[in-house]
Amino acid sequence: MGVAPRLRPALLLWIGLGLSFAASCVQVDPRPDYDRARRLFEESTGRSEVFDPLAPNLPPEELDAILADGLSLDEALRVALLNNFELHAEFQEIGIAHADWVQSQLLTNPSLDFLLRFPAEGGRWMLEAIVGLELLELWRIPVRQEVARERLEATVLCIARRAGELTLETRAAYCSAAAAEQLRMVAQERLELASRSFEAVRDMRKAGAADGLDENLAQGPLLFAQLALMAARLEVADARRTLAKKLSLQRSLADLLLLDALPLRLPALEDFEVLVKKAMASRLDLRAMEAAIRALDSQVRLEERRAWGELAAGPTVERPAGSGGELIGPALSLTLPVFDQNQAQIARAGFKLQRMVKLHGAMQVGLTQDLRAAVERMNAAAKSLDLYAHELLPRAERSLALARDSYAAGQASLLVLLEAQRQVLEVQSAHVTLRLEAALSTAELARIVGAPLDG
Repeated sequence: MGVAPRLRPALLLWIGLGLSFAASCVQVDPRPDYDRARRLFEESTGRSEVFDPLAPNLPPEELDAILADGLSLDEALRVALLNNFELHAEFQEIGIAHADWVQSQLLTNPSLDFLLRFPAEGGRWMLEAIVGLELLELWRIPVRQEVARERLEATVLCIARRAGELTLETRAAYCSAAAAEQLRMVAQERLELASRSFEAVRDMRKAGAADGLDENLAQGPLLFAQLALMAARLEVADARRTLAKKLSLQRSLADLLLLDALPLRLPALEDFEVLVKKAMASRLDLRAMEAAIRALDSQVRLEERRAWGELAAGPTVERPAGSGGELIGPALSLTLPVFDQNQAQIARAGFKLQRMVKLHGAMQVGLTQDLRAAVERMNAAAKSLDLYAHELLPRAERSLALARDSYAAGQASLLVLLEAQRQVLEVQSAHVTLRLEAALSTAELARIVGAPLDG
């Protein structure tokens, strides 16, 4: 459109108002996408609480109340899902993708050009104004919107998957901290036993029943027990710091009481093929990659439409000075795709699509193999726990009972009894390690499947 002063000001005003009104109707509100991510998370984990970017953060006083009397596993998961700063940051990706989706639906702002011309040899001047609107963009917007919508869907799925992974990471961190504390207690008891053994040998030497070599030999386990206890204390500190990171806590958790012990049993496993099908259907990151493939397929079509060049059109009004009338007619601007027909961008989008398809296939292969390894690891943990329950523990307890009876009857020395007790502690330490391995293997299998395990 072309407009000169006092020619068509009302027409320009109405066009501007109309475009402004259309733009004002556009709202960037990612709430539905946040809610969808939260629902997907609940479906894949069974937990309902997770961070909401539009809700207040976990209040410090509520956090203090949770930690005041110790921390259970369920409380740790709740704090991680509501308070983890990295998850907070990842949720903003949904808002970014939603904003991109809104932007994909908008027309490019029209251009307004003014031309003021004077005759070279004097005379009347002429003023012209043109409003140009990109027409081919109307043809591209639906495809552009498809690209942004699929990318938004992929982002929502990825964030929901990340929240699920945080749940399993927090569970593993809690179990590791609980196991480290139990191993520290075993190391403390082992040190006490080694100290008692050393004192017994020293007493025997004083009585003439042992010599310096025996005392030196007894001092070795004592020193090793001291080193083991120091290492166990460091493991406790490291494990609690890892848990604090998952909970996004700056405070020390050194004195925090962990209320839940390691699980004693493993969940029942489904048939391997059933697990594979379940994982293929449940893995949100796999579905996110499928959405990304759809987005790239739409991107190829969008680049093909861009090969047509640009076409801008609009009315123009012109009034030569002093003529007393306006000249009204259409204006057309066409970018000819002579040198650049967008071949490179079309090919680039096609290569990215092929790459993503191959990565999708690689993810499926990796998922199957990772699942096979996780099942084998979990089966091995189950067999180890069974061996502990039916062989190691009963044998160590029988040896300890016999040693106590022999010591009470005067048929065995104190050192024999202490050695039997040490073997029991070794078995207890192995049991803690096996239970931790079982808990970690269960969490890993659930991560690979992308859904809670049955049983």
